[in-house]
Amino acid sequence: MIVVNPAYPLRFFRVVAPVPGLIGWTFLAVSVTCAIGIGSDPARAPGAFVPVLLLQLFAAASGFAVPARRGHYDLLLTGGDSRVWMALVHWLTSIAPGTAAWLLVAGVEVTASGGARTALLASGTWAAMCLVSTLPWAITVRLPRFSGAIGWLLVLVMSTTTFPSARVVTGPFTSSDPGGLIWSAWSFLVYPPGLVGQVLSWTQVLVAAPALVLAGCSMAAACRWVVRASVPLEAAQ
Repeated sequence: MIVVNPAYPLRFFRVVAPVPGLIGWTFLAVSVTCAIGIGSDPARAPGAFVPVLLLQLFAAASGFAVPARRGHYDLLLTGGDSRVWMALVHWLTSIAPGTAAWLLVAGVEVTASGGARTALLASGTWAAMCLVSTLPWAITVRLPRFSGAIGWLLVLVMSTTTFPSARVVTGPFTSSDPGGLIWSAWSFLVYPPGLVGQVLSWTQVLVAAPALVLAGCSMAAACRWVVRASVPLEAAQ
């Protein structure tokens, strides 16, 4: 991997932001609202954090191919830097507002509870944040912005309404029989908030592992696509 100027993509995506500015302001509003609720009652933290996860789902689904085909990333694509590094910086810039919001509300929880509650720093919360921060980006890398998030929510709604047999468990995913583990793994994939605030047991690690492995493989595949893809301008197609 050749990185000619590792700081340049960071500066570039700070100017040519992968997500609209409105996303950042929405994160700020959601974070302040969550912080007020958590400050008054730290026990509310897991539930109050769900809007941050939902918004992160859309922020991560920022899309790469469409703006690249419109010529927005020409300076990067022709600059000689590694496309892997370019893709990773694009991803990190996309999820940065949501990550900052997470750390902010987690800090409020710890401060408001005097250190007695750390639900938003628990391993289950980390797993949920990792999933919503990676898989939507990977799914949407070749699609228009927000496509992965919209598809994810559509699968969740269909799982809970159209196909009653494909039941969604909302947590805390403690079933240890094979059938229960399968349904719990599916539920975590489509509804990550189910593990927020949980200190993962071995059973819950087994539940979270398939979705996280899928997310890691999808990220690798998305980065590979960015490296190998030809990106003709839309006007030339």
